[in-house]
Order: sequence, then C-alpha cells, then structure tokens
Amino acid sequence: MTLRLASFGMRGFVGESLSLRPVMDFASAFGAFVDGGRVLLARDTRDSSPMLHDAVASALIGSGCEILDLGICPTPMLQFSVKPLEASGGISISGGHNGMGWNSITLIDRDGALLEPAGGETVLDIFHAGDFLRRGTDALGELKPQPYFHEHYFARLGEVIDGSRIAAAKLNVVIDPLGGAGCPYLKQFAAVAGFNCIAVNDQPSGYLPREAEPRPRSALQMASFIRHVKGHAGFVLSSDMARLSMVTETGEPVSEEFTFALIADYVLSRTPGTVVTNVCTSRMIDDIARCHGLPVVKTPVGQAYIASRLEDEAGVVGGEGSGSVIVPQFSRGADGFLMMALVLEAMATSEKSLSGLIHALPRYHIVKRGIACESRSGYRALEQVPDHLEELGDTLSVDNTDGLRLDWENGWLHARASHTEQIVRVISEDRDREVAVQRAELMVRSIGALI
Repeated sequence: MTLRLASFGMRGFVGESLSLRPVMDFASAFGAFVDGGRVLLARDTRDSSPMLHDAVASALIGSGCEILDLGICPTPMLQFSVKPLEASGGISISGGHNGMGWNSITLIDRDGALLEPAGGETVLDIFHAGDFLRRGTDALGELKPQPYFHEHYFARLGEVIDGSRIAAAKLNVVIDPLGGAGCPYLKQFAAVAGFNCIAVNDQPSGYLPREAEPRPRSALQMASFIRHVKGHAGFVLSSDMARLSMVTETGEPVSEEFTFALIADYVLSRTPGTVVTNVCTSRMIDDIARCHGLPVVKTPVGQAYIASRLEDEAGVVGGEGSGSVIVPQFSRGADGFLMMALVLEAMATSEKSLSGLIHALPRYHIVKRGIACESRSGYRALEQVPDHLEELGDTLSVDNTDGLRLDWENGWLHARASHTEQIVRVISEDRDREVAVQRAELMVRSIGALI
C-alpha cells in the first residue's frame, strides 16, 4: 500500500507504507515549520498510536519544540485547544474513519484548523528536502503532560449549547465511539449536555468492533437494539470523533449525508449566514440554504478547504456529506461532541423526534461507488471521461472545481480521485433513485474503460 501525503498530513498502513522513518521526518518538518514552537500532541486508541506518538514526540523534541501532551484525545478536541493553550500548532495521531491497520499523522495550524494547503506545501517541501531543525543538547524540546486540558473544552461547549433545554427533554442517547479517542469523555459530555448516555463500544481499544466509517451499514448494530433500550437518538462516530452518522428512535440507520443537513438547518434558523460545503455534498444543503434565503459556497473536498473558506466568507456553518460539520462559533474543526449536542438541541427545541427532523428535510436518493485504481490512472481517466458520457444528455452545468461534476435540474453526478486512497469516487444524486443509479453506473463503466 502506498503512503498517502497531503497538505494536512500523512496516512498509511502501519508496518508497510507508514513506518517510523517517514513519520519522524514528517514530524521534524512540522517542527521546522513552527520554528521549534509549542505543539499540542494527541493520539487515539489504535494499537500503533503509542508507537507513533513516541516517534513524533522524539522528532519534535529534536526540533526544540515544547510539546503539550494531551494523551488520548479526539482530533477536534485538540483543534479546539490550540488557541487557549497558545500553541503554534498541533499533531493528532488517529486512524479516523479508516480500517484496522491504518493510521495517520494530521497537522493542525495555529488557528485550530487542519493545516491549509499553502502551509502544508511548505511542510512537504521541508519533508522532501530534509531541511530540519537539529537542536543541540542545550536546546532540545520538552514533553509536558496536560491532564486537565479538557476542562476548558467542556466549559466552552456548555456555553454554546442549551444544556438545560436538552435536559428538560429527558433524552436517552445511544453513542458508539468505536472504542476510540472519545471514550474517556462520554460521561462528562453527557453531564454538560444534559442527557442520559447509553454507551456501546466505549472501552478504549485497538480493536475496531465495526466498520470505522460512520454510515448506515456501520450503524446496523445500534439499529438492532435502540428501540429495546428506549433510545431517542443514536450516534455512530469515527475513532477520532470527527465524523458522525445517526440512528433514529425507530431503528432507522440514516445516511451520513443527513448529519450536515440537519445541523445546518438548525444552525441557520438561529444564526443566518453563509454556508460552506464541498462540490459533492447532497443538494439538501442547497435547498435548506435557499429556504433560509442564504448563500452556499462550494469548495474542493476536504475539511481544510471548508475551514479556510468559512474564514474567508465569515460563514456560520460548513460541512461535508461524510458526516462532518464545522461551526466556527465554537471551533474550526469538525467536532463530534458539538454535532451530537446540536442534534439533541434541535430535537429539544422543536419538540420533534429525530425521525421527525430527518423526514422534514428535502429528499433525494444518493448513490456512492468506488473504482480502485492508481492516482495517475484516475486523474487521466477523469480528463477523458467527458467524451464518453453522451448517454447522459445535456447538462445544466459542468464544474471542474474538484474532479468532474455534472448538474441537471433534479440531480447531479460527480467523480474525483481520492486524496487519501487509491480510488476514484463516484457520487450520483437525484430525486429519482433509478436515475441516480443509472448515472452512477454509466460513470463507473466509462472510467473503468479508461484506466
């Protein structure tokens, strides 16, 4: 498996593509980027994370960095903590939504957002050139544990959500953090947000008890019992607490596309402003923003692009169809704890069930496919594929912001080469499910014939 490098981090299969030497060099490059400044360091519970933590810490110490070690900590909690702890940046070690064996090194900027492309390119230049800071023994950095960092996080969370309203609704909430970095903080979160927590897969573990990416098929376990425990809402999370899908009180596992849509609708009802999303998120977002009379700005795929454009546009909410939402009022990271709280607050405020909120949203049928191929082949195929789609007929628009997007009155089709995996992703959405499926299959066949 190939090591995947991006402006905001490094991802790979541990022991194969992701080994200690490139990890230490990458951390050293970041140490040089922040000029030996203060860096927050956190990890998840995967078996490889303690090893990678020690490698990253050693490299940062060698660069002269003061390391504030948050220990087992969700990536969004680290992102929130960068500003209050006055750090120059942060590094989170977490496999996130990837399966067992995978792990990643994620770089956080001084503002708490994923390192934006310009800064990331500088880190990559330093990494490839090997132009690191090499401190002598009199100028080495230091590792300092920070056991109480989360207190400020939950205090601030309590200020931006209406915990008393949620508490008055007397909600039973089922949460599955995948045995990941969110496990140690569930009780404190439930106390702040005011609900009864029914936790599953909540023991920190390197073993993943289900598929890591939150979506309907990884929520089937929860869907099978939520009615039996009288749960009002269920939340399925990635191991880094940055992605979220939902299960209704009726036992329906909901597409991850609804996470951003539901939260955006609620946030915009309280705070009008610009919405930021990527070019392959459900058209539900466009419809919701239109109902509120508000603009939508589209970006390439990736949380770093969303966070950067939210800053530029002074946006009030941003997110992606993967189940991630950023609310800049709180943080510049996609935060699972905040997402859960906002869904519960929407339920309590509207006095509606989760299924009621979901069914009130615009309805589309979305189809997602993947085509395994090397990145070079994927990019080359996407350049040629428009000449092979005559069967789709005339389109309203063609967008090349990130890959290829075609729009029609009632739907759209998008294909792009993944930045994190050797795959071309195809997403098709329409009010008519059969149409969405036909377009997706035609795109898959066309790309397959070209790679």
